[in-house]
Formats: sequence, structure tokens, C-alpha cells
Amino acid sequence: MTLLSFDEILTVLCDKFDELIAPKKISRSNTNIIYLIFKAISKGLEIINSVCVVLSNKFDPAKCDATDLNSVASLVGTERLQGSASGLHILATNNGDSAVTLLAGLYTYEFDADTKFVFEVLEDTEIEAGNYITYIAMSEQIGSYPVTAQSDIEVASPRVIPSDIKFSCTNNSALLGTAPESDLEFRKRILNKYDGQDSIVELETTLRNLPYLFDCRIKFNNTLVSETYDGITIPPFTACIFYSGSPRSEMAGIIANKIICPTVELADSVAIEYVNDVFVSGSHTFYLNPFSTTDFKVDVIYKVDEQLTSNYDAKAKMRTALFQYFLPEVHQDYVREDDVYNVLESLNIAGVTILGVNLTVNDEPVDYVEVPLSRIARLEDVEFTREGVN
Repeated sequence: MTLLSFDEILTVLCDKFDELIAPKKISRSNTNIIYLIFKAISKGLEIINSVCVVLSNKFDPAKCDATDLNSVASLVGTERLQGSASGLHILATNNGDSAVTLLAGLYTYEFDADTKFVFEVLEDTEIEAGNYITYIAMSEQIGSYPVTAQSDIEVASPRVIPSDIKFSCTNNSALLGTAPESDLEFRKRILNKYDGQDSIVELETTLRNLPYLFDCRIKFNNTLVSETYDGITIPPFTACIFYSGSPRSEMAGIIANKIICPTVELADSVAIEYVNDVFVSGSHTFYLNPFSTTDFKVDVIYKVDEQLTSNYDAKAKMRTALFQYFLPEVHQDYVREDDVYNVLESLNIAGVTILGVNLTVNDEPVDYVEVPLSRIARLEDVEFTREGVN
């Protein structure tokens, strides 16, 4: 809708009236009662037009003010993605001669004065002598917080930690957090959204906004018969919840606020209890399933002028960029050759020309990698084919 001024509207009215009374023309004078009536009509139309334009832009994701984006998002059943915290694999190793129990509760590793990583043990867990259990601890702040591998770290908890348990951590370069969604990214997602006002999609967004989850996807069977998805049998009106990150017990209430239904339990499921007296048993169990992976390889066909960049450095930069881009914790529906190509082109490595990109799954060439909701695309290896070498 176009914003029209008072003068523009008045001119159109008078010109149209001139056409009706041609060859005569209306006197554009304040002593002419008809002209004064047109001026009054024009003022009223100007106000109506202004209101319509404001409302049209207010609820148009492409044109609305940044302050109106959240209101527009709520109308289509979504919300801004708040980014994710950084993760850290922490190993709890039993160095004693007998089994010990790590009690349920929250555990904190203070990396520095400003950065703490927290994980929750959902139930009392026994660790056999000489064995270890791995947890993903999440930073308390949203953003990227890199940590190097350390063989001995100090972990604190309100619960008593057995003296035989020693904690260590691995390099977290593959678990770094993401920044909150920008206004531009938010606008694009709203404009391209086709599944708004869906309680399952809304629940996915809510769970993905939890700082201790990287991603969450839900497959819900709303039919009267069981269905099989990616080798998983989902009974009627049952949800299968997939996640990456470090689930906590408080998620049970968040899920129950959106849906109450059975959830699929798999071999590596995490169980969280929603306690409420409305249930005969006093609680309802939700099962969360970690994403499995769809592994793929990339073959980069390139040329390099070693007077500008060494072949070794060029390959190292390309390999690092690709492994950083294809985060093993975030789901994407497809991996395309263009995705790989765009990452490599954005590096602007002097003397390097990208000639082509090939994708393979199980050593079979594919045009693109399709990833089910239950999986995350994992870049298994990067191979290089250099052209123009005698």
C-alpha cells in the first residue's frame, strides 16, 4: 500500500471531477463549496490511508519496525531464536578400586571468574571402578566460549562428590555456542515460515531457545496407525523428541506446557519426569533421544597459485572452515554443494580457485545430502583434488 499525501489525494479527486464536467473545470478556490467538500474528503482519506499503511507495515515482516518483529512473530506462532550456550564434554572417571555413585543434582565447572559450565545428573549414577561417564556441560552465558582439553579440572556441587572421582574435559571447538538471531535472520525466517501456529513447531522453538540445548526436533505421529520414521516405530499420537545438548529436569514442565502425550523411548533415551497430581501415577515420563548422524564426505576440486599461498596452508584453511561450518550439534534438512562452495568462497584465499565440489554418502556420489529430523549431518572427511599440477 502506498502512502498518499493530502495534496495528492485532493489533486486526484479534482482531476476526476474535471473529467466528469469536461470541457469545464472545477474552480480550485476556497470560495467554491464543492472544492471545500473535496478538501474535507481528502483530509479524511489521508488519515485513513495513513492508518492503513502503518498497520500494513506493522504486520509485514519485510517492512515492520524492529520493535514490532516480536509481535509479528507471535502472530505466526514463533519467537526469536536466542542463540545457544557453549558446550563442554566433561568426563567423570572413577579411579578407585570399587564402584561409586554420582548423586543426582547440578554440577559446576568454573573455567574462569566470568565463565561457568553447568551439567545436571538426572538420577543417581553408579560408575564402576576404572570406568567413566561423559556429560555435556553448558556455559551459563549465551555465546562462544572455547576451552582446551584438560586432564584435571575442579567440579563443584551441593551434592557430595566421591573422592575417587576425577573430572577432565576435552577440547570444545565443535560445541561452541551461537549468537542470538539477528533482525535480518528473524525477518527471513518469518517470511519463509509455512508451518506457523503449530504446537509441535512452537515447542521445538521453545526447546531450542533453552541455553543448554543446541537443537531440538520433534516427529509427531497424528494418525491412528503406527508409522516408521528413519527405522524408528512411532505409535499413534506419540511424539519422538530428538535433541543435542545437555537436557535438564526442568524441561519436563516446558514440554508439558505444550503437549501431553506418550514419547518414544529408544536405547539411549534420557528420561525426565513431569510430576503432577493430575496423573494417576503422580507423574508422566518424557523420553528425549539424542540425534544420530548422517555422515558425508566432501571432495574439493581446486587450483592454487603457490606464489601467493602454499598448497598446505590453502588446504588447512579450507578444511578448518568446513568442519567449523558443519557443526555436529545442529540439524539441517539438506547439505548442498552450494553450501560447501559458499563457505570456501567466503574465505577469499589468495591464489585459490574453487573449481567444483562433490558430495558422497557411504562412498556413493550424491547431488545433495538429505538429513531426516532424527539426525544431524556430520562431515566425516574432506578430500582435495588439485588441478593444474604437472
